[in-house]
Amino acid sequence: MKCNESRDYMMKFFDRNINDIEEAQLKQHIKSCTKCSEEFSALSEIFSEIEQDLAIEPPEDFELQVMSRLEREVVMYTKPAEKNTFVYDILLVAVSFIFVILFGGILYEAVKYPLGFFQNVQIATDLAKEFFSAAVTMAKGIGIAVMGVAASVYRTYYYLYILLGVLLLVIQGVFIRMVREGNGAVQ
Repeated sequence: MKCNESRDYMMKFFDRNINDIEEAQLKQHIKSCTKCSEEFSALSEIFSEIEQDLAIEPPEDFELQVMSRLEREVVMYTKPAEKNTFVYDILLVAVSFIFVILFGGILYEAVKYPLGFFQNVQIATDLAKEFFSAAVTMAKGIGIAVMGVAASVYRTYYYLYILLGVLLLVIQGVFIRMVREGNGAVQ
């Protein structure tokens, strides 16, 4: 018997799925091969430890602990939206910082370089135009990304859309034929 075959027989032995002939061949090989004998001894120790560990029982209040933890997590993940305002608060702070920086810069420029009132208004309108232009550009980018995803979905399910279109035309044709024949019309 070769060592590769003995490894297969070892696994069968520990699975208790070995016949008497294979077991005798395995024991004969283990007596003659020190490497396989050491491997068999190591596996015997491992499997005996595993069998001893199977007798471990969970604590008596294990089910109660699991159920209470599940209840806490259910409450945490099912909070109403009005109580979970963390994202909106961060968004509000970010927008506030943008306006403070934008109009703070305008105020700083007005104090540092005292120009006429109309020139300050012109600077403010230019900055506001740039801000809104950037916002529109960002919205366009988001729109392009959404359209790209939609186009990708359309390309992926192209034949399904064609099939649905043909099915719709067939259903309309049947409906029109029923109406013409008087089967679908109210009389």
